[in-house]
Amino acid sequence: MTGPDDAVALMHLAHQLHRNLERRIQSDFAHPKPPEMQTIALWQVRERPGITVRELADELQLRPNNASALVTAMVNADLLRREPDERDRRVVRLHTTDEAQRRIDEVQELFTGYLTTALERLGPEQRAAVRAALPSLTELAGLLRSDGR
Repeated sequence: MTGPDDAVALMHLAHQLHRNLERRIQSDFAHPKPPEMQTIALWQVRERPGITVRELADELQLRPNNASALVTAMVNADLLRREPDERDRRVVRLHTTDEAQRRIDEVQELFTGYLTTALERLGPEQRAAVRAALPSLTELAGLLRSDGR
């Protein structure tokens, strides 16, 4: 892919994949789904237990005050808990609550199931092509992120 048409096709494909997964989750997830930014924040905190609000802001590409408001809303919704750092009591570390962890696991299981089922319906060559494209798509996502800073 090198031209504007390829870039537009990739943009539309990424949106379509995202939208299709979101639509499926809305019908299959038993709980009220948190807003997308909260879901992404939960995944980040799950992957990096003890992350600070500033680190989360960087990961989400939010201003620190917006990340702080997001975290406060999530603490109030019992999705995150704040714990003071053992070495520096001025620093607060974030952790998912047990209920949030269960819900994240459930969403992850649903997403994995949707994608696994769809991938199994592809032919072996198509699955291999998707697998081969993952490192390049990961690199592309990193380049887009770093260019946005």
